[in-house]
Amino acid sequence: MTSTMVTHADGLALPASSTKRSRRLRNMLMIRKSTRTAIGLGLLSGMLYAALFYYSDDIRHMAEMTNRGESKLYFMAPIGIAFVFSVVHGMFTDKFWEALGLKAKR
Repeated sequence: MTSTMVTHADGLALPASSTKRSRRLRNMLMIRKSTRTAIGLGLLSGMLYAALFYYSDDIRHMAEMTNRGESKLYFMAPIGIAFVFSVVHGMFTDKFWEALGLKAKR
């Protein structure tokens, strides 16, 4: 076997130019880790906004119950929701700018 041939598991030999093309295509399709993380956190942030929209009536009901004095602990729900949104959106923003190649001075 020559150095320009590559053997595959099924026993077929392909010229090296074919593997160069597939390697180039694979590199074009590969996404950096920071980009994958930014996409994942962006999707998570979007899901949080969708959940907030979907459960807005329940959250409003909890606020009304707190306002009437029925339960004193329901005031923590909006604070917790705001904290979760803040953390996820902040991490998404950090990874988004990092994926674009911009980093903050430290």
